[in-house]
Amino acid sequence: MGLMIGGLTLANVIGVPVGSLEQRAEVFPGAEVRALRQGRLWLALSAAMFIMGGVLATYSYITPLLTERAGVPEGAVPVVLIAFGLGALAGTTTGGRLGDRRPMATTLTAAAATALVLLLLIPLSANPLTATVLVFLMGLTGFTVNPVVTALAMRFAGGAPTLTSALSTSAFNTGIAAGSAIAGTALESSLGLTGPPLVGTDRGPAHLRPRAERRTRPVTGTPLTAPGTHPGSSDPAEEEAP
Repeated sequence: MGLMIGGLTLANVIGVPVGSLEQRAEVFPGAEVRALRQGRLWLALSAAMFIMGGVLATYSYITPLLTERAGVPEGAVPVVLIAFGLGALAGTTTGGRLGDRRPMATTLTAAAATALVLLLLIPLSANPLTATVLVFLMGLTGFTVNPVVTALAMRFAGGAPTLTSALSTSAFNTGIAAGSAIAGTALESSLGLTGPPLVGTDRGPAHLRPRAERRTRPVTGTPLTAPGTHPGSSDPAEEEAP
């Protein structure tokens, strides 16, 4: 903890003064807004939102999938999460290198690979080994896109580097929030534990189903509950289900 807080302090000692030095670049609000008319810019931002939203839709609920479906012991879940982190780190580095040479090919290939990994996670997550490998690949392929689409957005924006940088971060966060919310709804529906990977692949139709059409699934151990609900609370629609 001391080392971590020391890093924050070091950032104040070095980062803040360096960031306050005189810079030649000037920002013109009018030019930034006009640059947002580029259709390619919004395509890049949309790619960032959907791809990252798909990956984090699955990752947000990866623990119940690992423990209840794959049979991974709860004590070993952090190891699988480390595998995801290593994959994400490798993907970010790989995407940055490949994106310098062939940005469009890298983006399309990584996006297709991410969808494939999420699809394979549905049938192959019943085995702890294959589930762990796929979680690693999910981080690797999904995070390969991040640096590339961010760089493409900055390139397409031209005269709006400051606003585009903010919009890129907003696109990622919007995708994460929307994907996680929709995946949570799918987890409550008849799709069960495979709902989040399906949502991550193509934003599956679970969130469009009427509440009365959902059915509870047999569970063992501690039942899953939606975020913000008490384990003992009940849903009238679910109580009426056969």
